[in-house]
Amino acid sequence: MASFNKTILMGNITNDVEVRQAGERDVAKFAIAVNSPFKKGKVLFMDCEYWRGGGVLDFLQRGTPVLVEGELDQQTWEKDGQKRSKIVLNVSDIRLVGGKKDAAEKDEFIDAF
Repeated sequence: MASFNKTILMGNITNDVEVRQAGERDVAKFAIAVNSPFKKGKVLFMDCEYWRGGGVLDFLQRGTPVLVEGELDQQTWEKDGQKRSKIVLNVSDIRLVGGKKDAAEKDEFIDAF
């Protein structure tokens, strides 16, 4: 049986982007808040990692509306003798989804490839 792992979310960035060195590459870490279309007041907070960097990081800041596409990854680690895990979205594409004014000032679509 084949497997498929692709996720698309649209929401607002909840924190300023944190860029760290990971080996020879940079990784940008941020989170987005996604409002549920089915349950009023329900919000999903998703941690995201973007390994491609580039000029897009100049546009990512708290409150920026984005559409992110990528693959879900379950990260596991041990802390104080307890196993822990969380789900993270490894982002492959980012779209800025602001209004027309924002689109004129920024690239409307930023392809991560």
